[in-house]
This record gives sequence, C-alpha cells and structure tokens, in this order.
Amino acid sequence: NTGIGFETAKSLATKGYNVTIGCRDAQKAEAALARIRADVPWAAPLDAVALDLSDLASVRDCAKRVLDSGVQYDVWLNNAGVMACPKMATAQGFEYQLGVNHLGHFALTTAVLPGLQASEKPVRIVTVASAAHTFGKVNFEDLQRDKSYEPWEAYGQSKLANILFSYELARRLGPNSLITANCLHPGVVKTELGRYMIADGEKNWYMPLALEAFKFFMLEPEQGAATSIFCTTSPEMEGVTGKYYTDSRRATSSSDSYSRDAAQRLWAVSEELTAAKAAPVAAAV
Repeated sequence: NTGIGFETAKSLATKGYNVTIGCRDAQKAEAALARIRADVPWAAPLDAVALDLSDLASVRDCAKRVLDSGVQYDVWLNNAGVMACPKMATAQGFEYQLGVNHLGHFALTTAVLPGLQASEKPVRIVTVASAAHTFGKVNFEDLQRDKSYEPWEAYGQSKLANILFSYELARRLGPNSLITANCLHPGVVKTELGRYMIADGEKNWYMPLALEAFKFFMLEPEQGAATSIFCTTSPEMEGVTGKYYTDSRRATSSSDSYSRDAAQRLWAVSEELTAAKAAPVAAAV
C-alpha cells in the first residue's frame, strides 16, 4: 500500500490487470485502493486481502482466502520487506528480517502454489530482493542471529535468502513448467523501508542528515517499481525463469546465491520452520 508495491499495483491496474494487494492495515489498504481508483478511473477490479508476513497464522489465512477465491493469477509478486531493524522477533519467534523478508514469503508462495499450478496457464512469480544480498551470508549455525545480531548483516542474509529461494523454486518447478520464478533488485528507493535508519538517529545524530543528503541520489518509488513491472509484464520475460534482474536487465547475483547446496538446505530449513508444503520436484532430465 506504499512505496514500490503501491506504484507496481497502480501500474498493473493501468495496464488492465485485476489487482489484489496484501496489507497488514485494512484502512491503509482501502486508502491505497482509493488512490489507485482516483488516478486510474478505468482500472480493472481492485481488492485487498489481510496479510501480516510477520505472523504465519496471517500468512496461512491469506493463502486460504486466495485459494478459496478461485482467482487464477497471472502474476504473484513478493514485494514486502523490512530493512536494518533492531533485534526483533516475529509472532513465531523468528528473527524479524528473516521472518518477514524470507520465511513469510516462502510460506505464502508455497501455500498458494498448488492454486497457481491448477490454472494450467503461464504464471510469473517475482520476488523483490536487493543488491544487499551481495554482503549477505546465510548462517545456518545461527540463522536467527541469536548469538550475534547486526542489523545490516541480518538484512543481507534475508535478501540472499530471497534469491536462493527464487532460484531453487525455479529448479523445483523445472524448465517445462508454465510457472516461472525470478527475482530483482529495485534500486535504492525513497520509501518507508528506511524507517529504522531514521529512528537510529536517536543513537547516531548524523544519520538523519546523511539520509537527507543521500535522497538526492535515490530513486522515486515509481522509478523503483520499474524492474518489478518489467519482470511481471514484459513480453521479454515470457518463459524466462531462475534469473536476477536490475534496471530491467538480466544481471549476475553473488557467487553465494548460485550455491545449490545452500539453496536446498535453506529450502529444507524454511519448510521445517514454516511447516509449508514444498513445491513438487521436477523429474530429472
């Protein structure tokens, strides 16, 4: 309902897509839909569904509502996220950034996957990651960062997890699947994602000043949404799967992100933590 998620929803509505947005706050969701309707009066149907990625009960409820609706989606966009927050925990006790940025999206996507497959038509699953994955390491010995917590390290881990998940999902679906899975870096964007950096000004007086100066080099939300829009709508993306994009172009992610062992291990751990049903493994060729 804000930032690049809002701008992506608005753009998809402009292109004639029926759009469902997932939001924690029902009032903010309705306000966002009202803004889109005002700006795009010819928009196709728009609606919202309650979704709090920090609570797996909410994630499961959202997935059930999606599946029960019978809507056949063409695009499934995992967009929400938190960045560099203090040490916090989700409703199930997971480290907050890993829980929201990765585990919530993992549980939701794998839960709705049978419905996406049942439509027997092309579906694009797109996950918004970040270039921050390049300094991320998935620490399987301290995944929840209980032994040592540093906000940016935890953020990098969660964004690397986004990419490992996207690549592994593409492999599990297989090259002949009608469903594709890709991920992207949206750029450095002026959104609410930096709210905890602003709050950090209480400890570091220079942080708010640095952020104000840095804004001159940041993208506006509509610019930051461009790669999401490209991955979800461009004819160039037809049949493309298991890739990473930035500036609406294919890019190379970090060497760690291509580790199949890490991706498979993360999938298994994520499945265990969320009790989600895994995607079917494609037959070997």
